[in-house]
Amino acid sequence: MIVSVMRRRTAIGDAGEVERRAGRLLERLRPLLERQPGFVSLELLRDEGGRLTEVTRWRSAGECRRYVREGAAAMAATLSDGYLPTAPYPNGSWERETSQEPEG
Repeated sequence: MIVSVMRRRTAIGDAGEVERRAGRLLERLRPLLERQPGFVSLELLRDEGGRLTEVTRWRSAGECRRYVREGAAAMAATLSDGYLPTAPYPNGSWERETSQEPEG
C-alpha cells in the first residue's frame, strides 16, 4: 500500500469554519478520488498547530504516480484550496511525501 501525505496551513483560523469547509471538501473530493484507479482511502486531518494533512492510500506506486502526473491531483489541489485557502507565504507552503506502508 502506498501512502501519500500532503500538508499545508490554511488561511482560515476558526476551527469550526475549517471543520464545516472540510466536510464540504470531502463531499467533492471523495467522488473524484474514487474514480481513480488504485484509490483505497482518504483522510483529512488537522493538527494542533493548525496544519491540514490529507492522507490518501493507493494500491501501488504506479497508480499513485498516475494520479499525480495525469492531472487528478491538480484538480484535487484546486478543490482543496477553494474550500480551505492556503495561508499566505511563507506559512502556506505545500509539503508532499509518499511512502510504502509495511505489509502486515
